Amino acid sequence: MSQYEVIIVLDPALTEDGVEAAIGGVREVVGKKGGEVLEVQKWGKKRLAYEVKKRREGQYVLMKVDGAGEIVADLDRHFRITEVILKGVVVRAEEPRRGRFKVKSQAATLEGSAVTTTQEMGDGEL
Repeated sequence: MSQYEVIIVLDPALTEDGVEAAIGGVREVVGKKGGEVLEVQKWGKKRLAYEVKKRREGQYVLMKVDGAGEIVADLDRHFRITEVILKGVVVRAEEPRRGRFKVKSQAATLEGSAVTTTQEMGDGEL
């Protein structure tokens, strides 16, 4: 199981019940594949950068979802066939990597003065 962030832009004319119904539709798609919606954040109505389906505004909703990889294709299909969803994006959420790079300091002497150098480890980056 992986975690995903799902952002949907809904029709700005939707009422609160309509927004809840759209969120329920996404919950249903995720639930059918054995996934779970962990968190829902309603960001409210915002102006779009460009016109989408003849709308200049949209209601943004962010959902954090836990589930198998198959839910991505099902959610994309759901976004295409649901009229009130103007746009939808699914992104895999990854934990930030810790300890990716090891920095090894060495004390070296260069012509009688103390110099500290850093040696590259791992992927060749610092």
